[in-house]
Amino acid sequence: MSSCEFFKALTKAGSESDRMVIVKMFVGDNALSDIIVNGKSLLGITTNKEVLELAGKALTEERTVETVVNDVKVILEPVEPRPTVIVVGSGLIAKALVDVGNVIGYYVAVVGNGDVDKDRFSNAHFISNDLRDLKRLVDENSIIIIANEGGKPYDTEALYIALKHNAKFIGLLASQRRAAVMIADMVRRGLSLDYVLSKLHSPVGLDIGAKTAGEIALSILAEVMMFMRNASGKPMRDIKDPRKFIKDALEGRIQEQSCSWRPTEFKL
Repeated sequence: MSSCEFFKALTKAGSESDRMVIVKMFVGDNALSDIIVNGKSLLGITTNKEVLELAGKALTEERTVETVVNDVKVILEPVEPRPTVIVVGSGLIAKALVDVGNVIGYYVAVVGNGDVDKDRFSNAHFISNDLRDLKRLVDENSIIIIANEGGKPYDTEALYIALKHNAKFIGLLASQRRAAVMIADMVRRGLSLDYVLSKLHSPVGLDIGAKTAGEIALSILAEVMMFMRNASGKPMRDIKDPRKFIKDALEGRIQEQSCSWRPTEFKL
């Protein structure tokens, strides 16, 4: 089982399941990983009945379980499903996308073409310097962001791969002119213009006045989140306008309530 297959399985599990258990197995210096969803192995690696039962226990008790089965060290970690994002690129914005993605709890892969410094991207969940791996990672559940500021020669091929595999969200960091040139190239390579325009988000990101690499990464991932959650992108003040309640509050007809909202927590 390759790292590509594992990351692809994470993408599938994150898009289809409520909760899952990541299983890590250690035999000497070798390590294997699997994902348990609804009591079944997603990769077909974990077949031991005891381990599958422990996966259920880890979910029920909401805690990591460590054990040894047949001389194999096994760690079972229950996690909430997370979006997975594939970043194609190696520069400052690609690095910022990994950093911001990690903070908001996403699994982030980085793919380049011999130009990714693995030490700089050590917090990514998967790293490849071979663009051919992109074909192995992508499916219809994938979120792909091509994020080479100024562009690199392999961006066009990465865009073609993403479109051919019908990725769910395809973002391209590019100027209007460069995006238009790349769209034209996709059409010359046999893709329908209507299809390309329907799938491609470029220039990717929301208009929030972003300038720095971190701000640009934030604007890009905000658009990704808006797309995934089918949200409006409007200010929350417009969605939940408190002004409609001010008259009642002034007249004492409503009281402050204890805060009951909290964000979803990823149990790591």
